[in-house]
Amino acid sequence: RVTDKWDQRALSAILSKFFNREAIQPGHRFTVSESYQMPEDLSIEETLSYISSLPNYDNPELFGMHQNADRTYNEHTSKELVNYLHVFQPSHQLDQGYRLEYKTQIVTTLHRGYSSMSGYSNKDNIVMEFLIHIHKTLPQKIVGPPFMDVIPDMIHNALTGSERPPSVLIEKGYLKPKITETRHCTPMENVVRHEVRQFNRLLEVIHMSLKTLALCLQGDEAMNEGVDVMYQNILDNKLPAAWRDNSTADTKPLSHWIDLLANRITFMQYWIDLNIEGTVSNHLFGVEYSELVKEREKDEEISFQDVMKMSSAYQKPIKVGVEKLPRSFWLNALFFPQGLLTGVLQTYSRKHGIPIDSLNFKHHVAPLPSRREEEDRHRAQSAGLTPAMWAFPGAEAPENGILIHGLYLDGGRWDGGNVVEALPSKQVTPLPEIHFLPQQVDNTPKPGVYECPIYRTSERCGTLDQTGHSDNFVTSILMPTEHPPQHWVTRGLAIICQTVD
Repeated sequence: RVTDKWDQRALSAILSKFFNREAIQPGHRFTVSESYQMPEDLSIEETLSYISSLPNYDNPELFGMHQNADRTYNEHTSKELVNYLHVFQPSHQLDQGYRLEYKTQIVTTLHRGYSSMSGYSNKDNIVMEFLIHIHKTLPQKIVGPPFMDVIPDMIHNALTGSERPPSVLIEKGYLKPKITETRHCTPMENVVRHEVRQFNRLLEVIHMSLKTLALCLQGDEAMNEGVDVMYQNILDNKLPAAWRDNSTADTKPLSHWIDLLANRITFMQYWIDLNIEGTVSNHLFGVEYSELVKEREKDEEISFQDVMKMSSAYQKPIKVGVEKLPRSFWLNALFFPQGLLTGVLQTYSRKHGIPIDSLNFKHHVAPLPSRREEEDRHRAQSAGLTPAMWAFPGAEAPENGILIHGLYLDGGRWDGGNVVEALPSKQVTPLPEIHFLPQQVDNTPKPGVYECPIYRTSERCGTLDQTGHSDNFVTSILMPTEHPPQHWVTRGLAIICQTVD
């Protein structure tokens, strides 16, 4: 009855540990310790006595899990308990708590003048501050590139049945005037078009719902059930259902979700600027990237702000006839990352004249950064560097394929050449950049290689959309390892695009 590929793999790996010929041999151990082993006497009395002697709490090792599984389970259980206690607590006792929480997460980012509003209750004041914060953080829409309005000939012909559409359709806004020069969008430009539409749809839902909420708080409109639920979600720091329905899978609190959305929009806007102008924020800080590189080569001391300038004020020379793409892509910024991967395959297929059906990705995980590179990254992050900015500084984008950054390994760590065991209390570790290179290769898992799935969130579950894709599962990559694949299957090793924190 299990139909999902990854569920079948996990179930087979767990069952194979208990259903094999060695498991029925007397003295066979299921773990390193002697707590779980086959009794020598398999009579009913001895078997019942052995079962009674087993620990009340099973060791994660029995199921092939890491010791960090206990810690993760306890953290999830504690959070659920706190959420239940929060629901049953009287609302009048929460005002002070809400005020303290939002002072820390949101109100500190606002101007002092907005922190004391007269005419509103304590909770209304918090919600109004949050509305102002969103208004300042999120744009009304993303201004797309010029090719957003390109209408293929087939659409005109299908709607009108002729080469020139009737003027009445243009006057009423159903169609735009057909351009003289026929322009075909590249696969990567189609990715931009799709993503910009998705972002603008989400931004429209957010701003329209917040406008309605603001009118209700001012008394200009009546509060209905939907607005009341959104009002309570904001106070509880939870994502409103209407926003979640138009967004991607996410487990972050509302305040962190807003910051993440702002970073995702920044990534898309930088990508659009790069496509139009050939550069990204040339004078964002008034300092040219090349000048900072010269300073870096002199081994002179550079401030945190200089590191951020090196990462943000990136300028790429324009090459005629070459599509301008980010140096590295941030998967979590996209609504449909599968579309990006398909676009990369289509680009490679057209460039080399290879059928796209015969192409797969070969994956190369970069070595661990040097100590100096790691120090520079920490300094840049302390200065405010975000994953959206990290996509553009540095060298040129690879000639074939793309680089992916901003991923995390859940259940293990990367030692520079192989996947190894996670350290105690380090369930999630960051991954270096991964090169997705299209090639005519067989991606069937081989010995010494683990097929590692990539998910958006640590929940690793989602729903299928109209295209048949999960809104959580992205793809899988092959990673080298010295352990058998079943070892990492029972460990639950996977790559995630974002952490809970």
